Amino acid sequence: MRRTIICSLAAFGLLATPAFAQRPTFTPTLYWESGLIDTPTAWASPLGSDLSINATRLQMDSMARHGTTAGDPQSYNFSMSASLWGRAEVGVSIFTSDLKGGLFAKGLLWDQMDGAFRQGLVHWMPSVAVGMRNVGNESGLNRWAEPGNAGFSTSPSLYAVATRTIAMGGQVEPGTRAKTQLTLNLGVGNGLFSSDGGLDTVYAKHKSGGLFGGVKVDFATSRFSNLAFIAEHNAWDFNLGVVYDVRGLRFGVYLLEADAGSPRKTSWTYSKAAFTVGWQTNLLALVRGNKMEARVTQMEHERDQLTRDIRAGESRVQTLVGQLRSVEGATEADRRAQRELLEQKLREEQEALKRLQERLNARKPPQ
Repeated sequence: MRRTIICSLAAFGLLATPAFAQRPTFTPTLYWESGLIDTPTAWASPLGSDLSINATRLQMDSMARHGTTAGDPQSYNFSMSASLWGRAEVGVSIFTSDLKGGLFAKGLLWDQMDGAFRQGLVHWMPSVAVGMRNVGNESGLNRWAEPGNAGFSTSPSLYAVATRTIAMGGQVEPGTRAKTQLTLNLGVGNGLFSSDGGLDTVYAKHKSGGLFGGVKVDFATSRFSNLAFIAEHNAWDFNLGVVYDVRGLRFGVYLLEADAGSPRKTSWTYSKAAFTVGWQTNLLALVRGNKMEARVTQMEHERDQLTRDIRAGESRVQTLVGQLRSVEGATEADRRAQRELLEQKLREEQEALKRLQERLNARKPPQ
């Protein structure tokens, strides 16, 4: 495990390679704030008042007797979080056992985008954040969000984390996110990241003393959808997962403690499956309505109509040009009169066409 952490630290240093600035995105963890699978990342939604809702189902084994869900093969969790000022995230997590819960919060000390347009080492600095989980009365909460475990001390759980995302491919469309993004994550914490209630290897096979890290690769499947593959060590064991996000709806499938094997009565460690579904929106958009989107749609309709008018005007101009050429065979007096009339109409059409083009340029929707 120590070798893994050292390699991760080295990877941060190797990030000084050519790449354009790109803002990363992250979804809620299984039970808490935004991050990978079970580990937090140094990130907060840049759009204030973003609201994330997440529901998790963890498939336990009825033979493994631990926590307050003993005998219950399924564990459920519900969490809700909101972003503040583009630099913080706060929320609450509700555990299924008697609807008990804990608060969580995270503050972004440095955003990698702060140095995106600077030179030197600052340009490559990872995002850095500090945060806390399980703020409340559930000191006996374990890492699977099961309360009531004697010997544990997990309230509150504090952590510090550094995250670096680098764009690996071109953009989906001009002004949008990159087609492929790689994220490296490294942090350390106490409580939920280090307290095992004295169970040692019965609780986890690969504990690291509070150190955690992970890797995420994002593929933009369209302008409004994303597919992510995640691998992490959550300070206890190795987790794998896949998350699909489309227009704010999220679906995740995870294998927790991937190499822990089958359930055993004498051990808490065994491979577990987890599933999540979530939704992200913006509170201001819900309260005020999506006025900007409606305005953009209106402007697009106006632009389309102006484009049609311009094409019709261009057609009329071509007709007038043809008519001007056709008067060459008329008498001098008739030709002069017709030509003056056609030239006047041509000037009027050209002026009208110019005004339409100016209106079209003024009504391009914002990108």
